[in-house]
This record gives sequence, C-alpha cells and structure tokens, in this order.
Amino acid sequence: MSSSGYQLITLHNGLRIAHVPIPYGKVINCGFVIHAGSRNDGSIDGMAHFLEHMFFKGTKKRKTHHVLNHLEVVGGELNAFTTKEITALYAQVQRKYFARALDILYDVTFQSVFPEKEILKERRVILDEINMYRDTPEENIYDEFQELLFKEHPLAHNILGTPESIQKIDKQQLDQFVHRNYNFDNMVFVVVGNISQERVLKTVEKYLPLRESVGASYSLNDPMRQWKYSPFHETKESDFGQAYTMMGVPTYAETHEERFSLMLLNNLLGGPGMNSRLNLAIREKYGYTYNIESGYQPYSDTGMFHCYLSCEEKYMDRSIFLMEKELKRLMEKKLGRVQLSQAKKQLCGQLMMANESKSSLLVHVGKGILKYGRAKTVEETISQINQLSAEKLLTVANEVFDLDSFSYLRYTPSR
Repeated sequence: MSSSGYQLITLHNGLRIAHVPIPYGKVINCGFVIHAGSRNDGSIDGMAHFLEHMFFKGTKKRKTHHVLNHLEVVGGELNAFTTKEITALYAQVQRKYFARALDILYDVTFQSVFPEKEILKERRVILDEINMYRDTPEENIYDEFQELLFKEHPLAHNILGTPESIQKIDKQQLDQFVHRNYNFDNMVFVVVGNISQERVLKTVEKYLPLRESVGASYSLNDPMRQWKYSPFHETKESDFGQAYTMMGVPTYAETHEERFSLMLLNNLLGGPGMNSRLNLAIREKYGYTYNIESGYQPYSDTGMFHCYLSCEEKYMDRSIFLMEKELKRLMEKKLGRVQLSQAKKQLCGQLMMANESKSSLLVHVGKGILKYGRAKTVEETISQINQLSAEKLLTVANEVFDLDSFSYLRYTPSR
C-alpha cells in the first residue's frame, strides 16, 4: 500500500467504503470485513463461523448452486473466513466483473435466508470440519491451548464450536446474530485494485442497501479485566504418533506500544524463516524435529505469545529445554548492531511481500478502520520497526519471556 493508502467514503446509509487504488493489474479484490468473530458467539460456541457457512446457502433471490456459480462461471472466487474477532466475506474477479462480485456479496451478506434444511446439512459439514481439525494435531493443540489459556473468557471459544454447540444453532439464532452484529457501523466494504473511485462508488450505490443501520453499534462487552490468568502445566495422552508441545503466555494487545518489539523478537526466535533461532538450534543442529515455531497473536485487548514443537517423544524434553534456552538468550544477551539490522530487514521484507497480496491488504485495511478508525500503511509499520533499539528488545524479552509465567500443554502418544 502506498503512503497515501486508501480513500474512505461514508455513504448516506452509514456504510463505509474503503478504496485502495492499485495502479496495475486487471484483478479486483473486494469484500465486507465485519467486526464480529467467535468472541461474539454468546452462549453458543461456533455461532459466527456457522453463520459464515450459511451465507452461501441461499438468499431471497438465489438458491445455493446459484450463489456458488455466480462468480466461478466467470473465473472468479467467492469466499469467507471467521477469526476470533472478525468475519470477512470477499471476492476476487477480473475488473470487468466488479459489478457481478458486488451484486453477490451484497446478496449473501444482507439477503441470506438460512433455510432450515440447509442448516441441518451444514451441521454435518461443520461436524466433519471439527473432526478434521481434531485429527490435525498442530491445529488441535493450538485451539486447546487457547481454551485453557483464556479459560471462561469468550476468547477461549473454539472458532468452529463443538459437536454439542452446533446442534443448538437454528434459524432464529442466526437471524438474531445478524441483527446484533451485521449493521453498517460494524462493517467496512473494501475494494483493492486498479479501478477508479468513481466506478467503485457508482457500482456500490447501485447494489448496496439504502436502509439505515438496524443493529446496535459494536461494543466490546467482554472486557479482559474480568479474566484472570493462571499458568498451567498439562500433559495429555493422544492417538497421534508424535509428541507435541505448546508453551506460551498472554501478552500485548494490538494497540500496545511494545507490540512491534515483540513482533520482531518473535520473528527472530521462531518466525517463518529457516534461519530462525529455534529452527537452527533444534532442527538444523540436532535433527529433533521437522516443525518448530513461535507465534505472536494480538487481539483488541490482549494477545498470546507461544512456541510450538512436534517430535518423537524421546526428544521432547530435550527440545523443550533448548526452546527455553533460546528464550533465555534473548532475555540475557542484547542483540548486536549487525544482528539487529538483519532482523529488521528480514521482518520488513516479509511485511512488504505480504502487502503485495490484495486479499491480505483488504483484510488489513478493513480491520484497521473497524478497530481503530484507520489502517496503518506498511511504510508506517516499517518506520516503527526501524526505530527499535537493542535495549528496548532486551527489556521486552524480559517482560514477556518470563518462563515462570508460561503455560505448557503436551500431547504424548498413548502407551
């Protein structure tokens, strides 16, 4: 995204349109980003995700197969996803089919009817999805770790829900969820691509609703101050052939002034690069593991830092010791000038490449506007990363990587 970023236009009905002009290409990405995810599920886990599925199951003017065919017959894509805090409904099409994409996006977002027979079928589909993730140990342990970490707080909700919770979802509850969360104050429509603002607005006004917003404005009704963290150490037997470990701690929210310091530390420690410290110290040096990583996931009012490892059970204790050793290194030894410079260049390069993805840019802009009134440009983020000092990183490492505060979850093969 350029330094000018995007243009934000508010329509007379209150809906915000973010136009991100890209001066090249013939493909447009567009879609709704809605400030509602699994932490908004209420008493039924999986509600936001179930709704995402049901958007493709028929509208007031289209049956399921018409929804699914509408963009695919012209080579486009219609898709959606749900996270802890947002849902996105988006499309990718050739520029000449922009109106076609907008038509279907409006239809599924505002005109879905949630047929009872489709609800019954989708329960089976989502149950299969849940079982698929339960058969995937790296997904399973990540979800369970968050459930244990955040306990009774809505952030603990599994995005997919549970086999028991999805049986409780019906049409009335889906309608109520939409009414609570899918109002114009709580969403942004984002367009990314080589298309003029004039064309965007002309097409938007043709297809988008004229009605006023109907639901209540978004508010965070589950403040973290009502939640208390207690470290845990749990080991569970599993049917998986390998041993798995997640270790981590709650940490900085998306607005915390030190989030970029932790982002850089995490990337250096166990980010996607093959040169991460964890990868070099455990996989490359000893060959104990194929998959080892760390991660930092910030939310609106808290965050989570974690390390993950899978290996043969006989190597697990040694591998955990080596992971803890690398965390202690970051707490005890300040990065040298060359190390710091290389770490910054690597992270900034990754951010620049991720920014080339129009779909990622769409979500970034939508989230920023919804949560904070504006989305940072990649140049702003890079500037803040480049200002980080080795002294600051050492301070943050000592604050976050205190192993006495860490929680541990292990899966070991059944005997």
